[in-house]
Amino acid sequence: MANFVKSKYEANSTRIHSIRLSTGFAAVAGTLPTGAINDDVKVKVSKSNREFGLRPRGVVLSRLLGTAPNQFYKYTFLPLRSIADYTDPAYSVGSTVTINSIAWIVSEKRPEDY
Repeated sequence: MANFVKSKYEANSTRIHSIRLSTGFAAVAGTLPTGAINDDVKVKVSKSNREFGLRPRGVVLSRLLGTAPNQFYKYTFLPLRSIADYTDPAYSVGSTVTINSIAWIVSEKRPEDY
C-alpha cells in the first residue's frame, strides 16, 4: 500500500494549489513551488470529467512487462508540480524517469485542464 503526502502544485495561472501524491511520485514530480497555498481548488490527479477540481499537467509513463508472446504495456500518470518542469528536457517524450527503482519511459505529455 502506498503512502501519500500533501504537496503543492503551481497552476498555469501561477496560483499555488494543494495536491496529494504518493511518496514515490512526490520524489520525482519536479520542483516544489515556493510560497504558500493560495487557492482552495484541489488538484485531482485522477479526476473524471464530472468532478470539480483541477487536473494537473504532467506526463504519461509506460513500461513493458512480461515476456513474448505475453508482453503488455503498463501506464501511469506523473503530475509535474511547476510550470518550468513541463518544458524540462528530463520530462520530454522518450526520456526515462525512475520511480521506486523502476524505470519508466515518458510516452506522452498532457496539459493542465479544469
